[in-house]
Amino acid sequence: MMPGAGGHARQMNPKLALVGMAKETARLRGALADGEPLLVLGAAGSGKTRLLGEAMAERAEILYVAWEPALHGLLMAMARALIAARHADFLDRARLPRDSEGWLRAQRSIRLKGLLWSAIENAPQAMVIDGIAGGSFAAYRFLQRIYHTPGMALFAASRDAASLGVLARLFWNPTKVLTVSRLNGREAGQLFETAADNFRLRHLDLPEFREKVLESAGGNPGQIIEMCRLASQPQYVSGRHVKFAPLRIDTIIKFASSGGLEHNRE
Repeated sequence: MMPGAGGHARQMNPKLALVGMAKETARLRGALADGEPLLVLGAAGSGKTRLLGEAMAERAEILYVAWEPALHGLLMAMARALIAARHADFLDRARLPRDSEGWLRAQRSIRLKGLLWSAIENAPQAMVIDGIAGGSFAAYRFLQRIYHTPGMALFAASRDAASLGVLARLFWNPTKVLTVSRLNGREAGQLFETAADNFRLRHLDLPEFREKVLESAGGNPGQIIEMCRLASQPQYVSGRHVKFAPLRIDTIIKFASSGGLEHNRE
């Protein structure tokens, strides 16, 4: 299941081609093919979600779940992913009415845990949990059983190991960790040009803006795209000149407050 079908909260821009990350994509695709667990780490905007989406593009059977910090929210997100994927065992056990969302809201955590455990143990299906932040002991105890289910492959994405919280106990093996690298200079420049075309910035005086964007983003693709997106809005433009200072400040604020947009590479 591609991001979106399982309750994906972040927005991706399909017009922008994935730039760089060839090695990361190959590693993730290999893990998905082999059914081996993998933890994907990278700063906000580094491209984790987009990387997962690209690797999952030809594997519709993989469930995608956006992280929820409260256990009940996570259980609901996983249940929605199974419902959207038409997971036969879960649907049979749940006996869903026509209003599946209403049914889901009425369920207690203990009921959902039992349904999810039973359905996944009986019919394992690879799952990606994206954007983990502050994993609790309750989430660890629930996911531990899923992680160790025979035939089950659990993938995760987070900013860094510290953000996993207690879930670091699951993803402890350093050989099962993929760290997303920053774009090099050539790749960053290529992404800027692609974003400039996508957001129709060619009427602006781009050379100076390009230099400032690439220097301040430091190879972070999400920031490159966000600054280009903002430059398409009239409040950040004066004639052919981009008002870089307010644009940069708003980019930093947005990344700090929203978890970084996990970009259109993501």
